[in-house]
Amino acid sequence: MLRFYVAILPLADAKKPKWAATFDKSLAALQQFDRLFIEPDGSFVWTGSLPDGTTWQVDGNLIDQGDCLAYVELKGCCPEFQLNQILTTLGWPDVPLVFELTRRGIVVAEDEFRRLAVTQAGAV
Repeated sequence: MLRFYVAILPLADAKKPKWAATFDKSLAALQQFDRLFIEPDGSFVWTGSLPDGTTWQVDGNLIDQGDCLAYVELKGCCPEFQLNQILTTLGWPDVPLVFELTRRGIVVAEDEFRRLAVTQAGAV
């Protein structure tokens, strides 16, 4: 199970980040997930349970900037598969992402984020 509290941005190759997905495309893709409730403003909650009865929940918010995304906030815990599904709606893996660990105030690459999200007792 991954535990996290992050802001997600595309890796900037210049001074401006480039998303592969727009706010509307990401919102529409998220609406297709079972047990995910999303508001038109981009705020959402996704819940589920594992076969052993363990429950998980991710709260998120798509933050738009005109017709594109500015960043995405995610908080909660979930299996890696579900996190990957969310990231796919943002253009991952074609678009490399960076993760701002909100509580720590640092930005890390995806591999470091995943390592910390698995090994930490609390949300990173």
